[in-house]
Amino acid sequence: MAWKMDSLRKLFAPESVAVIGASDKPNKLGALTLRALSSFEGNLYPVNPRLLRLDDLKCYPSITNIESNVDLAIIAVGAPTVPTALAECAEAGVGSVIIFSAGFKELGTLGEQLQNHIKEIADSAQIAVIGPNCLGAGNLNVKLNATFFPQDFIPLRGGKVSFVSQSGGVAGLMIYAASDSNLGVAKFASIGNRVNVDFHDMLRFLNQDSDTEVICLFVEGTEHGRMMYEEMSKVAAKKPVIVYKVGKTPISRSAALSHTGSLAGQPEIYSAAVKQAGGIEVKNITEMIDTAKVIAHHGSRPEGNRVAIITHTLGPALIATQVLEERGIQLPPPSDNTIKAVQELLAMPIEIPVSNPVDLLAQGWSQPRIFGEAFRLVMNEEQYDAAMIVFSPNYLDDIGGGMPMDIIVETKKQTQKPVIAILNAPECKPPPGKELLENAGIPVFSVPERAAQALANALIR
Repeated sequence: MAWKMDSLRKLFAPESVAVIGASDKPNKLGALTLRALSSFEGNLYPVNPRLLRLDDLKCYPSITNIESNVDLAIIAVGAPTVPTALAECAEAGVGSVIIFSAGFKELGTLGEQLQNHIKEIADSAQIAVIGPNCLGAGNLNVKLNATFFPQDFIPLRGGKVSFVSQSGGVAGLMIYAASDSNLGVAKFASIGNRVNVDFHDMLRFLNQDSDTEVICLFVEGTEHGRMMYEEMSKVAAKKPVIVYKVGKTPISRSAALSHTGSLAGQPEIYSAAVKQAGGIEVKNITEMIDTAKVIAHHGSRPEGNRVAIITHTLGPALIATQVLEERGIQLPPPSDNTIKAVQELLAMPIEIPVSNPVDLLAQGWSQPRIFGEAFRLVMNEEQYDAAMIVFSPNYLDDIGGGMPMDIIVETKKQTQKPVIAILNAPECKPPPGKELLENAGIPVFSVPERAAQALANALIR
């Protein structure tokens, strides 16, 4: 439906936003929504018939009283009054709507009837609706936070990864995890009960969105599984789609129905459909964000499944090796020429066997030149499609050694192969050089299992 895509474009890039149910009581959804919109640079219109002004903004008794066009209306009123508010949006020619209110399909028959009523209003007026029973949506590239959750305390940067979640709570988890991982986010949406915007609609929209390169979905269930599969098949051919599906166990399946009115479906069918459509299924939010981070830093989903590991500390490298092999990733040995060259770099009194992982021993740490040259040799090998660095960073400037950042960054610039780094360091104290590596397109992890799982997800098709 072309009208739905047009409406969603207005929702995610509005020039004007109205908040129906705006409030002067700080604990109300309408007040929290206005606070969340404090960075929005367009026109903002509070709507509440009992107020004349809210701070420095004129307050309107109805959205129909606003003289200008409204691209997005956010409805933050009780469920029984939502149909009236939505009908007024239709009368005013509003471009798109977000409904926060709960009390619809998730409550059973009466709630489902109310939701069907608002669907009829929205479809008749050709208005795309996010919700009801949702957190809202956002677009970091235009400073839009159309939620009731002010995020000014969360360091979140703009980027190329977009999130779609049924659950508002999980949308928050995805945002927190992205912040922790310094993952750049383009757009996010908590679609709740999906009155007329479901997963297939969001996939179609994000497929057309030039700001989005990677799509992450949190799925409880949908009545439009076939349409979601068809859209995912189209999207995944050029934009990776990462899916976390819950409702796979009896109690979680029942809870999904009462949470957002979702039919969870058979887990085996969902998993098979995601795989056949070219999506990447993950088992938790952390794995989702890690996988998105690897793909986003590379710029696309890498080709091939042959990985080289370069390290000076074999134990963590063996952990990564095991995870990669368990996922079907190949770790072929270096060529004879590279093996000989690495042995010459190490200059040991006896011949040291060199394989994959390429273990550079203590010299790889104490003499940065050795690690850098070995990395360059391995990256030039044709039999590798990706590389992983495993290193224990140096926090002390006066003891020498450490990672040859300049050589690694320069070598990465000369190749299209993805490189990821595992720096054995605490999360609370980012190691020296982490920002430099990530700015060069090398995602950094502190846990070998997470890094290896994310790389395997990106490589396996």
